[in-house]
Amino acid sequence: MEGFEIAGEDKVFHPASAKHFWQPGGGYWDEAIIVTSPEVNKPVAVRYCFKNFQIGNVHNGGNLPLFPFRTDNW
Repeated sequence: MEGFEIAGEDKVFHPASAKHFWQPGGGYWDEAIIVTSPEVNKPVAVRYCFKNFQIGNVHNGGNLPLFPFRTDNW
């Protein structure tokens, strides 16, 4: 998966790896993504395609793209 960044308590974003998986349960809301980076030990924020030039490649089961987002407010 492309387009993810993750930040620690220092508020510095680093490129991140993301893995898509289904949690046990079999329900509609069991789809999840884990985002990690070796540069960030304690993640506090994540961004997806938050830059104007960043391209993402994440789609859901209906082939709809994941909308760009951020979880930080700084």
